[in-house]
Amino acid sequence: MTLKNNNHTDKKVGIRDQQKELTRKSILQSALSLFAERGFDGAVIRDIAAEAGVNHAMVKYHFVNKENLWKEAVSYLFERAAEEILIADDELTDLSTLQASELFIRKYVQYCAKHPEHAQIMVQASVRDNDRLKWAVDCFIKDRHKTWIDGIAQAQKEGVWPQSINPVYLLYITVSVSQTIFMLAPEVKRTHGTNVKSSTVVNDYADAIIELFFKHHVTA
Repeated sequence: MTLKNNNHTDKKVGIRDQQKELTRKSILQSALSLFAERGFDGAVIRDIAAEAGVNHAMVKYHFVNKENLWKEAVSYLFERAAEEILIADDELTDLSTLQASELFIRKYVQYCAKHPEHAQIMVQASVRDNDRLKWAVDCFIKDRHKTWIDGIAQAQKEGVWPQSINPVYLLYITVSVSQTIFMLAPEVKRTHGTNVKSSTVVNDYADAIIELFFKHHVTA
């Protein structure tokens, strides 16, 4: 009898923990959306709670205050980016450096299309150049960029990228060209009638970047 009660209690605790995690992720996603749209100062916790469909007090329960919520949301954002952009070892099997570079571009473009709030939030933080940017750089961006730059430098040695260009420049060229059209989606829609969230457009855009960057490798 006691064992059954313990199992029942454990099950209830497990369900409760799952519900808490779902609520937490919902708040984080709503926070990312509103921080991207309104900036840190313009985003209000009550609006974030309403967007997530939870009580205002629930946001404070999980994250205490807006500063901590911003950091938790950005942490979630970078963790998600790492998962979605990651190229698994089995994907790299038998790929040349050129093919691996093309695969990375394609994954990164797909990520930028799916999550334009990433670029929007980091641009706002960079414009302000405050402690939040320093925190994000120290915790996430610096190490990630070092890995990317090392990869670019290796690809340069193999002739995939032009050797005469600073790898830092190549990194930011890649980041900028991959992000901008999705950050400016409303402008592109109004000006050209193009829905950049369409999977066809996303794939075509990745193809265009790959051709632009690596067309010198295409043989007749």
